[in-house]
Amino acid sequence: MPRIRNEKPHLEFRREKWCIVWWVSGKRHRLSTGSADEKRARQALVDFEKALEKHPLKMLMSDAFKRYIESRRGKVSALKRLQEAVMALDRAMGHLRVDQIEQRIWDQYAATRVRKPRRGDDQAIPVAAGTLRREFNVLRATMRRMWKDGYLVRPPEIEPPRDSAPRDRYLTKAEARRLLEACETPHVRAFVAIAVYTGARKGSILALTWDRVNWETGMIDFQEANRPITGKRRSIVPMTRALRAEMEKAREYADGDFVIHWHGKQVPTGLRWSFSKACERAQLTWKPTPHHLKHSVASWFAMDRVPIDQAADWLATDPATLRRVYRKFDPAYLREIADAFEL
Repeated sequence: MPRIRNEKPHLEFRREKWCIVWWVSGKRHRLSTGSADEKRARQALVDFEKALEKHPLKMLMSDAFKRYIESRRGKVSALKRLQEAVMALDRAMGHLRVDQIEQRIWDQYAATRVRKPRRGDDQAIPVAAGTLRREFNVLRATMRRMWKDGYLVRPPEIEPPRDSAPRDRYLTKAEARRLLEACETPHVRAFVAIAVYTGARKGSILALTWDRVNWETGMIDFQEANRPITGKRRSIVPMTRALRAEMEKAREYADGDFVIHWHGKQVPTGLRWSFSKACERAQLTWKPTPHHLKHSVASWFAMDRVPIDQAADWLATDPATLRRVYRKFDPAYLREIADAFEL
């Protein structure tokens, strides 16, 4: 039986000195450590392995993306979103070395990045500006990780894509009522009710458990006990009278710990299909996403002239973001200037 060849760098004692032996493309290589001391030889082997691993010609972008994802595991709550962004980047750049990424490579990627075709599409449609920017941020973070780990002399200087304008379209309160009445299944109706009455993010609603619904105080705590605090904060808000009635109905159908469930199991990601069908039954003239519900609540608060600090606490959103994006919905914003302006 042929002996299994050890192709990884390892030590061999030769001519009273320790040598590092490794194989590349079927060819055997040997490098003397210059020492007969095994302890020093093992130290030299570790240094050699680090230098070999960090050689730019060896590190491909596909490996760099894997290393970046692993470095974020346990540190970010939305790891799946990073993995989704990496999938498209890996298909286009995975074969390149880390030292080959430059502005030209990104420009080519941005110009040819299209979304998956849908039914009725007769031509490729570019991805949304927000998607492209999210993928750019992942690429930039990956290159900075490689630089910090010593695989690059410095990260490449690549211009980011332009920011997209804040979305203006929101559900009117009449549309929100129609959408709520169009929900046919209890879990979808409960999701929409919580979203339109609290403005909470989809992830925090899907993770809500009944032990964080306080019937005595009428408060809902969206913050999970073991979830680390991130930039996407979660709030504690009171139930409105209408929401309390909806929550009491949902409690009658409760089967397990989670408020939003399907046959007793947590709904982990989506409601995308169910939400889309409810929008169709509500005869909406456009196609909102679950995130539009939070956006709509913030718009209603601005139109109702709710103070910025109170709206920020209710929505768990930075007050600066509310001022920048939503103050235009306040009908009284700049009105004094307009009334006083004359030629």
